[in-house]
Amino acid sequence: MKINIKKEIGSFFELKPSPRSWHIPFLAGLSVGIPLIFGYYSGDVKASLTASLAGLVILYIPNTKDIFEMMMKMFVCSFGMIISYIFGLVFSFNMWIAPLAFGVFSAIAYYIVRYFNLKPPGGFFFIMMASMAIGLPHNPEAIPQKIGVFTIGTLNACLICLIYTLLKSKKEPSKNVTTLQINPYINLVESQIIGICMSASVLIGQIFKLDYPYWIPVSSLAVLQGVNQYHIWKRGFHRIIGTLIGLVMAWFIFSYINDTLWICIAIICLQIIVEMLITRHYALAVIFLTPMGILLAETGSSTSLNPDYLLKMRLLEILIGSAIGCVGGWFLYNERIRFNSIKHLRRSKVVLRKSFRK
Repeated sequence: MKINIKKEIGSFFELKPSPRSWHIPFLAGLSVGIPLIFGYYSGDVKASLTASLAGLVILYIPNTKDIFEMMMKMFVCSFGMIISYIFGLVFSFNMWIAPLAFGVFSAIAYYIVRYFNLKPPGGFFFIMMASMAIGLPHNPEAIPQKIGVFTIGTLNACLICLIYTLLKSKKEPSKNVTTLQINPYINLVESQIIGICMSASVLIGQIFKLDYPYWIPVSSLAVLQGVNQYHIWKRGFHRIIGTLIGLVMAWFIFSYINDTLWICIAIICLQIIVEMLITRHYALAVIFLTPMGILLAETGSSTSLNPDYLLKMRLLEILIGSAIGCVGGWFLYNERIRFNSIKHLRRSKVVLRKSFRK
């Protein structure tokens, strides 16, 4: 027991080597920062925040020398992000339909991403964009404008990706990424569990009438990114610790930094730091991720005028989301549940085949 405790404490302060290229954090900073700076000088920072969120598609940049293949994958991921955002905007009209629709969408998105073995962050940002859009007040007249701004953000990221590919040294070898064959039955079971967790997350936010309930599904999904039950609980613990420290940083920024330009610069710097740390130490990354996410989502809103209320609500939502993620992780990697679910799916498939033959 003492050895395990010492091991856990030691791992909490351990920085892992990053498998990513050191260019990626700076590309992410550019993709998020260019719309912000443009929005600041054009006098519409609120709209530019939407484009900045769309710029996160740059994190799906494939590690290949083939420009055509790279841009094709970037355009496909951008299209997926746009569809996710549109889905959230359209289905935000009803508090009871939204959780069900979001749960179904999350399950489908997770299944497709796993089926095509999309590299990390996998389906995270697709589901995240849908959850953020579905948590916004429904305004049909503003939907076309929001979609247009969001699309501009993805195109900006694709342009940065193209320039980066052209400037990248030809001597740099591309890494061979090994893809694992995923059992379709396991994929289906996991997708259903993810969908239920996402639906429950949005439903809880709607029932308690939280201002921006998307923090619950985003936190839940972040915890569910773990590769096993132990990793999920560990991520949940790290997320809570990192969030507590990150909220203090966010309170300081909202309380003492009133200039919009400095807020934009803070978002860019935090984005770069997060991408440098996210694969090295999750809790440390969450410390900077928390204020960055709050600044991206809340800058210019009415709640940002009251930092004490804002941070209390964000803490509550993140704690609820992390708890849902930990519970969902238990179901996700419970061997008995997985075995019984796969057995029933195979049995159902056999029954359906026999019924069609008749």
